[in-house]
Amino acid sequence: MVLTKVLVKVTIERSLLPVHLVVAPEMTAGELIRQAVDAYSKEGTRPLLTTADPKAYDLHYSQYTLQSMYMHHRLLFFSFFFFFFFFF
Repeated sequence: MVLTKVLVKVTIERSLLPVHLVVAPEMTAGELIRQAVDAYSKEGTRPLLTTADPKAYDLHYSQYTLQSMYMHHRLLFFSFFFFFFFFF
């Protein structure tokens, strides 16, 4: 079976609700951040983002891990599709 799309849940720091995205598994972590920032901004979710620049965010497996993911890694490298990202 070949995956054509996956459902990804991204929680943004200080946000109550996650952003749900349907993405291709070949997408990189950097592209996922860009798409999540765009979706979050379009929804008008609170708190508002301080910047819409995807380079201002780090993608993490959870809010309890300090190590961020490499932006060039594809989502196929990750074993699950629930992510958290921080402002920096």
